[in-house]
Amino acid sequence: MFFKRKPITLCRACRENAKLAVVGKVSPTHPGPFHTSEFELIHCPRCDSVYLSPAPTDDDLRVLYEESVQFADDHYTSEEQVERILDYYRGAVRHRRLLPGSQARVLEVGAGYAWVSRASKDSDSSCHTVAQDVSGECAEKCDWVDQYHVGSLDTLPTDEKFDLASMTHVIEHLVDPEAMLGAISRRLKPGGKLFVTAPYRPTGWKPNMGIDAWKNYSYLHVPAHVTYFSRKWFDQVAPRHGMQVVHWDARHEDGQAFELVLQRRS
Repeated sequence: MFFKRKPITLCRACRENAKLAVVGKVSPTHPGPFHTSEFELIHCPRCDSVYLSPAPTDDDLRVLYEESVQFADDHYTSEEQVERILDYYRGAVRHRRLLPGSQARVLEVGAGYAWVSRASKDSDSSCHTVAQDVSGECAEKCDWVDQYHVGSLDTLPTDEKFDLASMTHVIEHLVDPEAMLGAISRRLKPGGKLFVTAPYRPTGWKPNMGIDAWKNYSYLHVPAHVTYFSRKWFDQVAPRHGMQVVHWDARHEDGQAFELVLQRRS
């Protein structure tokens, strides 16, 4: 199967010129009055990322995140699921050495139920946790968060620097992920870490395989998931904002999701 190649143009993900390829057409998987029902997945060979085109508009994002309920089902609330989630994040905090010591400052971006904040508190109760989300759906449900800010990150009223920041299943939702990396990097202390989890791609998918695997991919959320990233993308983009990859693992969920740690250079 061959891609439909486009003329050399600017990749929206890495902002470099490349011969982009159309993986195939996809339809909305979420109900809503979106600005279009015609989307394509685009692959960039320069950064090996796949992204949705066209990108969702501000109105689309408002429908998805501010005018809908996201965290009400058992996937987020059952006791068994909560324990599974926390067990994973506690392990990540410990095994990836995300906290530098006592009195650590933790910033969770797009926090939802603020699992990383909770796992950090479980690991060291002396850490100070700040959670941010554009939706207030979970703001009153996370008593392990010292400060829960509802609004965009740039409206968070603090100049403090953090030892750890996290985006867990958040970066794929962003229309301008590089801008968010820069904004977070500026809030990290030298040597501070950014922990990221996100969808990767369908199990075993390669750029010459076309669209079929994507249509059965559990993480194909249209238009909510804007970009499916690669290690190559982070290696290209993170250094522009003073960060580097120190951990990458794309084996999660049979290769369908990845875990990443970026570190701000001293």
